[in-house]
Order: sequence, then C-alpha cells, then structure tokens
Amino acid sequence: MTIPGLIILNMLAGTSVAFSANIQIKSLQRPLFYNRYFTALLMLEIMVFLPAGIYFSGFYPDWSWMYLVNTSKMSPGISAMALLAYPATAIMGYLVGYFSAKSNSNWVSIMFMIFLIAGLLGLFIVGSEKLTLLGTYDQFSNNVNLIKWTESSLLASYIVAIIGILTGWGFILYKFWLEGHLTRAANKK
Repeated sequence: MTIPGLIILNMLAGTSVAFSANIQIKSLQRPLFYNRYFTALLMLEIMVFLPAGIYFSGFYPDWSWMYLVNTSKMSPGISAMALLAYPATAIMGYLVGYFSAKSNSNWVSIMFMIFLIAGLLGLFIVGSEKLTLLGTYDQFSNNVNLIKWTESSLLASYIVAIIGILTGWGFILYKFWLEGHLTRAANKK
C-alpha cells in the first residue's frame, strides 16, 4: 500500500466505522473519544493499518512513496510522520462520521465516503504506472531496471495486506451495523 493511498483509506475507515455505528452514536452519552467505537477504530489502526504501512515503507520505500520523493535522501523522521498520519487521518474521518451521526445528517458521511472512494480510485488511475513498477527512485526516474510488481514479492505482500485490512475492517463494520439494527428493532417493540 502506498502512503497516499493508505492515508485516504484510513480516513475512509474512520468515517465508515462511525457511520456503521451511527444508530448507537446518536444516543451515546459518553464523551467523544471515550467509547468502544473509537477504541475499535484505534485497535484496527494499531493492529492492521500501521503494521501494513510500516512493512511497505520499510521494504518498498520508494514504491510506497509512489516515487514522489527520493527516500534515500529523506530523513527517517519524515517516514515516521507519514506513519503517524495513518491514525491521525482515521481520527479525522471518525470525527466526520461521529458529528454527522450526532447531527442526524448521515448524508454528510455518505458524501464524504463517496468523495474518498473517488479520490482513491483517482489515485490508482493517475498513479497506475507508478504502482505497477518496482524499483528505486533513481531507477524510476531514469526508467531502467524496473520490474513489474506482479513479478516480485510485493504482489504476495499486497494480497496479504488487503486481505488483513478488509477482514478486520469488514468485521468491525458488520458488528456495529448489526448491533445498531438489533437495537433499533428492540426499541420498536
């Protein structure tokens, strides 16, 4: 996963977690960051998104940055800041979903998620050349000795990361959605 892609994906994860728990959030009496929905998001970040980001930026640094910067000349602090952007953007997305649910305007969350999905698709379309080739920044700049990402270990790593992210994220979304609908059904009786 590339750093720009993971940043967008994290913001989408934060918004979708709050959106899937919007029924519960509407009646939530606890403070903003002191609830199990936010805690579940942080656990998803720490256990799935952050390790995936660390792995890709550690083993495929230039590809991870989409060849936008020369990572061999970059300070390690910048990579650390990029990794900290994952939970920060997830929290920002969660805030959008949280306040959207509290104000009974779920359309804000829906439109925001559509905007993020469009941004993610746009990133993949515009950066398709950068995503399909693996090498260093210098190799990419000079267009020499690049290999296709499907012919390297990046393919297997990418598949494992996607499966892990979708499994953890999907479980949380389903669990909160189901809980909300069961609560709504119980309240109607």
